[in-house]
Amino acid sequence: MDELFALRNLFYTGSFQQVINEANKSAPVSESAKLEKKVYLYRAYIAQGKYNLVVSEIKETDPIDLRVVKILAIYLQSKIGGQAFDAKKEEALKELREVVLGDAANTSNATVQIVAGTIYYHEGLFEDALKILVRHNKNLECVALIIQIYLQMDRLDLAKRELAATKTWAEDAMLAQLIEAWVGLKTGGDKYQEAYYIYEEIAQSPSSSTVKVLNGQAVCNIHLGRYPEAESLLLEALNKNNDDPDTLVNLIVVSNLLGKSNEVVNRYINQLKEAAPNHAFLQDLDLKTSLFDRAAQRFALS
Repeated sequence: MDELFALRNLFYTGSFQQVINEANKSAPVSESAKLEKKVYLYRAYIAQGKYNLVVSEIKETDPIDLRVVKILAIYLQSKIGGQAFDAKKEEALKELREVVLGDAANTSNATVQIVAGTIYYHEGLFEDALKILVRHNKNLECVALIIQIYLQMDRLDLAKRELAATKTWAEDAMLAQLIEAWVGLKTGGDKYQEAYYIYEEIAQSPSSSTVKVLNGQAVCNIHLGRYPEAESLLLEALNKNNDDPDTLVNLIVVSNLLGKSNEVVNRYINQLKEAAPNHAFLQDLDLKTSLFDRAAQRFALS
């Protein structure tokens, strides 16, 4: 029996507060599950941006599973802190390489694999991430991250191959279904509708109708040309979390597709700037604006 089955599914669908609530309950679990339960508790706090809480509570005497989660909190906090936090970021990366990955025994630990893979993914060090993640022993989170990396690298062929292998041992798992939806969205065509059905089925449960799942449904609808339906789902997600960067980016996209006024679009852009000033979408927008302005100057009327 998998004692943490429900907790994992809550985490995978983005029900982070429920993960925290469930993990804080005194429901009895085996000794082997206690540590994993704590890992999900602190990862849920990280997902909510409560980095200081995680950093202050996890001690150097705690097991490696928790200490590596603390490194993740420090690293992600440094990502939003700008240049002032560069030293902390380098410190976190150094500790990851030397203290955690320097011990060969740690590289077979699933939590270490996931955290190290996540950090290297954020750093764009895809090859380094894959070297660690491929050691997984049928751990679905590792597989999910591997496939995310392949999709980021535009290696749909490798993502499909990994998915096919995974379905031989985890076809019915919720995370496996989500992985299939990601690959479907990258594949296109009829797979857009199939991906939508996956998200729709997951969203049937009230606890699973999260910001993450609503965004998944919305992206499927955008690809299917159902823009008003996408906007409705995104506004529902915005009601749940008005600072979620993914929701704001998707609202910027769908607002343009619906022909909304510049005032509406710019409002979402400004909201995104406040919520996530270093977001990749904003960096790309700044780059393209700069390139457009430069090109426009070449053709300016004298």
